[in-house]
Amino acid sequence: MLVPEGQYMNRLFPNLMVQDMEQTLTFYQNLGFSVLSKMPEESPVWALVELDGIKIMFQSKPSLTAEFPQLADQQSGGALTLWINTPNVKKYFERASIQCKLLKPLGVTDYNGATEFVLRDPDGFILHFSDLEM
Repeated sequence: MLVPEGQYMNRLFPNLMVQDMEQTLTFYQNLGFSVLSKMPEESPVWALVELDGIKIMFQSKPSLTAEFPQLADQQSGGALTLWINTPNVKKYFERASIQCKLLKPLGVTDYNGATEFVLRDPDGFILHFSDLEM
């Protein structure tokens, strides 16, 4: 058993490999995220951002591949989407539509009736905002 009986895991913070930390932080700050921490403070190689309880870590490619050499041949962006649940999807869309090129505009899905929109960040990560409760 991965987690001992009676204990549980309660958080998942993705640590995303990025090419340009300053560009990434500016992008996420423009979406409304706050920078909670960055190391070192000047010319950071790692940062933690947060928006309404959603936390994402970013690490520069040189720093991350020094820690995990297996990632040296990997491209930023990954084969994944970051699905973000929020009852305020329209509020985030208004801000994002000014700042970003959208992959999918705000709309209601045929398959589950959720209001959603999708964008791509500077490193190719796909952020999928949805009001669908899971």
